[in-house]
Amino acid sequence: MQIAQISIKLSVAFVLIALTGGCNKDEINPQQAILGKWENFYSGNGEYRPPYDKPGGYWNFLTDSVLVEYDLTTNRTNTRKYWIDTLLNIGTPGGSISYYTVKFYADTMELNIENRTAINYVSKWKRVN
Repeated sequence: MQIAQISIKLSVAFVLIALTGGCNKDEINPQQAILGKWENFYSGNGEYRPPYDKPGGYWNFLTDSVLVEYDLTTNRTNTRKYWIDTLLNIGTPGGSISYYTVKFYADTMELNIENRTAINYVSKWKRVN
């Protein structure tokens, strides 16, 4: 009788875990994951390309929803606002907004541009801090 009760309790526990999705420690909070300095190492359309020899610049996502872009070829910086809902949204001072689907991996992120036609619609970035 006790074995049957234990079996039923285990079955109920398994069903509850399955229905609630369990506890997923691997979920990534994009608002936190994006923070920091990123170096672009790939721009293209998904095809294989060797990584860049030298980075052209960096993006630094700050906690106050400010994106600071560093262009190493001109030694200039640009700031823009960003926010994340279902997409990564980056607004320019002139009012246009670029929308990206963002995917995070161990120390890299992949951005896929969503709202316009682009020559290179996939960019990959590695964390540098």
